[in-house]
Amino acid sequence: MLAVETEEKSFLDYLNVIWRRKYLIIAIVVALVALSIGVDDARAKVYGAPAIMQLVSQNVAQGGGAIELSTTDIATDIQLISSAAVKAIVTANLNQPAPNVAVSEVGLTAVVNVSVSSTNLDFAVRAANEYVNAYIQFTTQRYAQQTKHQETALTTQRATLESEISTIEQQIAASTPSSSSNSGLTTELQVYAAQLEQVNTSLSQLQLDQTLVASGGLLVTPATASNVSVSPKRTTDAVLGAFLGLIIGIGLALLLDFLDDRIRSKEHLHAVTSRLPLLGEIPKFDNWKHHSDTSIVAAERPKSAAAEAYRSLRTAIQFIGFDSERAQVIQITSPMESEGKTTTVIDLAVTMASSGTRVAIVSCDLRKPGIHKFFKTDNSKGLSSVLGGTETLQSVFVAFEELPNLICIPSGPIPPNPSELLGSTRLSDIFEALRATNDVILVDSPPVLPVTDAIVVAQVVDFVVLVARAELSHARAVSRALELLSNVDAPVRGVILNAVEVERSRRGYGRYGAYGNYGSYA
Repeated sequence: MLAVETEEKSFLDYLNVIWRRKYLIIAIVVALVALSIGVDDARAKVYGAPAIMQLVSQNVAQGGGAIELSTTDIATDIQLISSAAVKAIVTANLNQPAPNVAVSEVGLTAVVNVSVSSTNLDFAVRAANEYVNAYIQFTTQRYAQQTKHQETALTTQRATLESEISTIEQQIAASTPSSSSNSGLTTELQVYAAQLEQVNTSLSQLQLDQTLVASGGLLVTPATASNVSVSPKRTTDAVLGAFLGLIIGIGLALLLDFLDDRIRSKEHLHAVTSRLPLLGEIPKFDNWKHHSDTSIVAAERPKSAAAEAYRSLRTAIQFIGFDSERAQVIQITSPMESEGKTTTVIDLAVTMASSGTRVAIVSCDLRKPGIHKFFKTDNSKGLSSVLGGTETLQSVFVAFEELPNLICIPSGPIPPNPSELLGSTRLSDIFEALRATNDVILVDSPPVLPVTDAIVVAQVVDFVVLVARAELSHARAVSRALELLSNVDAPVRGVILNAVEVERSRRGYGRYGAYGNYGSYA
């Protein structure tokens, strides 16, 4: 198969892809926005009730007083608020399972937001306040237990010291003042007295600290009822839906463009056809949709851009004739259906005949002929009749008063064996007979890929021109058609890009018949 060269896309190319598929992108964006709004409408409203609490340090310095909370302490306390122990207290106070709580710092402070979300606003308010109360209760009990242990230890130590002091005092009282042991007892008594004073001081400080930092938090602002729901957020969700739809839409557009190998420009066609000459670009033109499918633009609108393009095509084909000894019989075909080959044959023939060139049109499309429809002539006899031996060549000529330089040989009745008829030596004899009285013979044949007729005809013509239609012909189909033609050494001399979008053009040529019954290509 012929290699298809790929073009490196620029940023502008990607923008063009997005613009071409803008309606797909818009549809996806609208669908996701509508979906997000619909889902939000179906969801129950969730209310958030935040209570504000200040965390308090329960770390006591050795000399008394609380130590300021560190960043680590605050993070620890935040985790403690949502701990299982605190949640158990909330559950007990609510008489039902406690909901989850969200705790967040307020800036770089020891103040935190304690928030509960619920579909029941009153329950959310109550639960948030209960979490603050439960945390205060938990830390108060924890600190009370810690100080109780310390107080018990100090009380025991004080009792021991008092007992020791009492014993020493009794010993001193029982001894004589001049006794040598009095000095040692007095020193020992002073030591125990100092220790007892320190223990009493610690007990007093412990009792003071317990009143100052009894709990680990202070309620600043209790949660209150507010009718503003925290979820769903329709505006936010709609914006997110639009953004997600835009991303998905653009991604899908680029993916479809990657998978879509339709010919979109002459550069693309030039790359696909292995640098075959581009003989012409036939533009779409305005108001064509109001014409019939068998209108001849070169005759009806000789001053249009399309008619001018056919004149340029005529010149390009004449230059090919200058370079070849035999360049009279020109086959015009296309890879697939509806790509404009028959229209090209008709308009090119009329353009050539109008300039004085003697032109013969031969319809070798013996399956779904269309030439006779353009000229509104009888198709009861034609090429198939001559190939079948029931008519002579002269008897099937169709001439035109308004175009004396143009004759036409219609296809004639559709035979049961088109390929066999076209493959006979009579077709070559017909072309030789036409050479004597005509300057150019334009041959219309079926598309290359659906059936073998075009390949058969290509072996007896002087050269072949392949027509591709912008936005319709696929690169794979064009490449495959050229491969099949090259397999029989068909003299393909150039390509034509049909129905090209130009500035201020609104509509194209429309569809010129259908070859759907021919089958598909491999």
